[in-house]
Amino acid sequence: MDEQVLVLNCKVSDFDASTGQCAHPFYSVASSFPPPLDAGEGLGISAVIVGAWAIGFMVRQGRRISQS
Repeated sequence: MDEQVLVLNCKVSDFDASTGQCAHPFYSVASSFPPPLDAGEGLGISAVIVGAWAIGFMVRQGRRISQS
């Protein structure tokens, strides 16, 4: 079960830089980037990255062969 994490935030307009205080602090959910992935989703993303790299590598090798 995922536990929701809250963090204390302050809008720029509410922050007083001279005192370092926030006039109206508030709690909100902590952002999660990248979002949590299960093993299958991670494997799928990895396959796409490796596939794109392989295509680029083949194009590069093809250009080298055609130039020589």
